[in-house]
Amino acid sequence: MAHHQSLVRLSAGVLPAAFIVVWSSGYLVGSIGARSGPPLALLFWRLLLAFVVLGVVALATRAPWPSQPRVYVHLVVTGVLLQTLQFGPIYLGLGMGVTPGMAAMIVSACPLVVAAAAVPLFAERMTCWQWLGLGVGLFGVVISLSDKLGGRGTLTGYTLIALGLLGFAAGTLYQKRFGQSVDLRTGTTIQLLAGLITTLPLAALHGGVALPLTFPAVGSSVWLALVNSIGGFTMLFLLLRLRSGGAATSLLYLVPPVTAVLSMLVLGQNTPATVFAGMSVSGAGVLLVVFAKRRVAGVGSPP
Repeated sequence: MAHHQSLVRLSAGVLPAAFIVVWSSGYLVGSIGARSGPPLALLFWRLLLAFVVLGVVALATRAPWPSQPRVYVHLVVTGVLLQTLQFGPIYLGLGMGVTPGMAAMIVSACPLVVAAAAVPLFAERMTCWQWLGLGVGLFGVVISLSDKLGGRGTLTGYTLIALGLLGFAAGTLYQKRFGQSVDLRTGTTIQLLAGLITTLPLAALHGGVALPLTFPAVGSSVWLALVNSIGGFTMLFLLLRLRSGGAATSLLYLVPPVTAVLSMLVLGQNTPATVFAGMSVSGAGVLLVVFAKRRVAGVGSPP
């Protein structure tokens, strides 16, 4: 009980903030890497490095491996959805000129997709206030990036980003349904291997798996592997265990404006006032979703 309460406190404080920053960095670094070499080669090396590192950690710490074959099947499906079907199209879209902020904005529709699907699939209760919060959060995202709605990127690029959104939403729902009791170290290792195997032939057909030996290309793959594939997904899976699907993914509404701020700090891009206005609106939407959930379930009770 004490362990669960400490996790709930972590879920309410440090974990969401860290998740937002880490997830936002993935779009910025992914954009740099996808334009420095073949986009799917970037994904392949990201997954390979993350698989090796996390696999070594799982073995060194003697993490428990699943004992039932069906659990491995569920982990493989989740890995293909979250790793290959999400990031493959997103990296291709970023390589075609879609900006990190626009990609983040499209994928940030995930909370609405997840919340709408979780109600019939998992019998999750969403109050009117939570639905309002999701809508407010999405509106804040539109405000944040309103000056970039007609930005660079082809129709094919935007379509690929939308396909990545579907992969993310489907993988999140599948993980919540079938991956809740699996050790995060071994479970994520298996998912990374599944994504690696399915990405390899796609990368081979689309520019090969060789990355240019440049700092943007190699540095991006290392960052994405260690910070995003291992750190980001561990935080996401913890949030999914501690909150409903809609409440956990509602944090994604804050990713596009934070991505825009990071682009300003790292790439020197100007950040208009609409970004900060939209961030405030999105933040209000996230708070509405989270606190409405607490009012239903009670503070400190399992979601």
